[in-house]
Amino acid sequence: MSKLDDGRLNVIAVHDIPLLKLLTVFITVLWGGHLNIKNVDSFSGKMIKMKNEGSVKIQSDGEIVGRNEVAAVVLKEKLRVMLQGDNRYKNMK
Repeated sequence: MSKLDDGRLNVIAVHDIPLLKLLTVFITVLWGGHLNIKNVDSFSGKMIKMKNEGSVKIQSDGEIVGRNEVAAVVLKEKLRVMLQGDNRYKNMK
């Protein structure tokens, strides 16, 4: 449901989930079914701040971006995107 140019961050948080059920989450992402799973929450906003109660690694696109707490904010015209069929980067507005 995320849009490239709406100025909002979309975050999916997966929590308190057994490993086997986590595999199910990955499979259901293909058709959006993960949003109906009890341990999966979706958030959207111009600023997102997440804080864990325990010592847990926080990932973004497979990269470890922090432990315990992380914040992200949308900065106007700071995302450069290559559009399909175009060999130039464009700043999204």
